[in-house]
Amino acid sequence: MSVIIRYIKEIILSKLEEDEKEFERLLYEMDFQNFERLLQNKLHDVGRTIIKAVLEKMDQLIKQDKTLRPGWVVCRKDDVKEVVTCFGTVSYARTYYRHKETGQYAYLVDEQAGYAPHMRLDPTVKAKLIEHAAEMSYRKSAEKVGAACGGVALSGQTVLRAVREFKEPEMPVQERKAVPRLYIEADEDHVACQHGRALESRLVYIHEGWEEKDGRRSLKNPVYLSGMDKEADEFWEKVWDEVNKRYDLDRIEKIYVIGDGAAWIKCAQLVFPKAEFISDKFHLMKYIRRALGGNKELNKTLMGALRFGNFEKAQEVIEKLLKRAPTASRKQAIIQSWSYIRSNWEGITRTYSHKEIKCSAEGHISHVLSARMSSRPMGWSREGAKHMAYIRVCQANGQSVAEEYLRQQQVNYKIEIMTTSPAETVEVERQKKTKATCETHDNIPVLKGPKNFLYKALRELSLAYA
Repeated sequence: MSVIIRYIKEIILSKLEEDEKEFERLLYEMDFQNFERLLQNKLHDVGRTIIKAVLEKMDQLIKQDKTLRPGWVVCRKDDVKEVVTCFGTVSYARTYYRHKETGQYAYLVDEQAGYAPHMRLDPTVKAKLIEHAAEMSYRKSAEKVGAACGGVALSGQTVLRAVREFKEPEMPVQERKAVPRLYIEADEDHVACQHGRALESRLVYIHEGWEEKDGRRSLKNPVYLSGMDKEADEFWEKVWDEVNKRYDLDRIEKIYVIGDGAAWIKCAQLVFPKAEFISDKFHLMKYIRRALGGNKELNKTLMGALRFGNFEKAQEVIEKLLKRAPTASRKQAIIQSWSYIRSNWEGITRTYSHKEIKCSAEGHISHVLSARMSSRPMGWSREGAKHMAYIRVCQANGQSVAEEYLRQQQVNYKIEIMTTSPAETVEVERQKKTKATCETHDNIPVLKGPKNFLYKALRELSLAYA
C-alpha cells in the first residue's frame, strides 16, 4: 500500500511543480485567497489525472492478460469515453470486446468501474445531486454540484433523472424488540400536480412513545415511511412488515394509531387487529371551531360533552347550532363538522381518556414532506413526487441520502473477469471435475466489487513510478 501512496504522491508533486513559480509568487505576495483557489483547481486536476491513469491501467491489464477475460476478444481499441466525476470531466481510452460464444459486446473496464453504457455522470456525482435536491430546486442543485465539480455545466433535467433513480430506502436490520405499547401516527401531504388534481403523499411514523431531551419532548426510536402509489391496504401491509421486522408483535399489549380519521388511516386496523384509533386533536379542534362559528355560549357545553363522551349532549348542541344558523353555507359547515365528529366518535373519546398521548403528525408532515414539496409554488409529476418523498423520508430516518443511493447503485457485475491465477483455476476445476465455461451468467462468481481489481491497477501504476 505504501508503494501506491508514493505513486499518488508523485502525481500530486509533479502537478504542483508545474505551477511552482505561480505558487511561490502568490505566497510571497500573501494573496492567500488566490493561493487557495489555485490549489483547489490543481487538486481537481490531480484527481482527474489519477482517475484517468487508473482506468486506463485497468483497461491495459485486462487487454494484456487473456486469462482475466476468458472468451473475450479485442474488437476495437482506444475508444474514448468522457464521464463527469467529482473532480470534473475525465476523458479516458478503453478497449471494446466481443465474446466469442455469446456474441455479447462490452467495454470490460467500464463494467469494472461501474459505468453503464452511455453513462456520462459518475454515481458519486449523482449522489451529490440527489442530496442537494432534497433541500433545493433541481436547477440550484445542478449549479451547486456543477461548480463543486470544477465548473461542469449540469442541468435541472439531469437532477430530475437522478432523483427518479432513488428507490425506497431499506432500513438497517436490527434485533426485534419487545415493547408494551407502540404508537403509529399518520397524515398526508397534498402536493400540487402538474396535470390534474393534487397528489396525496402519505407519511407514517412508528415510535415507542415520548421522552424528555434537553427540556423538549421527542419521539423514542421513530421510523418514518412514505407511500403514494399503493392502495391503503397495501401501504399498511408495508408498515406491518416494517413493524414486524423491529418488534415482537405477540408481546405488544397495545398499538395506538393516531391521525385525523381519514379512511386510509383507519385501514390500519385491518393489519393491526390490536390497534385502537385515537383522533388527532389538531384536526378535531378545527372541526369544533367550524361547528361553533364563534358561539361562546355553546362552546363549553360541546367541549364538556366530548370530554365526557356524552354523544346525546353533543348532538343537542349541534341541533341548537343548526337552528340558529343564519345562512345555508353556515348550516353546511355545521353538518360537515358533525359528520366528522360522529364518524370519529370512538377516537375522540380516546383522545380525552388518553391525555398523555399527543399527536405531532401535522408538524412532521410540514417538516418531512411539505417543506420541500408543497410549501412552495411548484407542480410535481407523480413519479417525481414519489421519489422525492423517499429521499425526504431517508433523511428523516437519519440515513445519508448519498450513501443510500450509492448502495442502491452497487453494480451487479455480469462480465466475468477472473481474479485467480490460471494454475489455481485449473486446480479448482480439476477438483470439481467440471469443464470451465466462459459464458456470462448472473450466478458465476465474479469480481467482489471493483476494489480487488482497482488495487491491482494502482499497484501496477505505482511500481512504474517507483
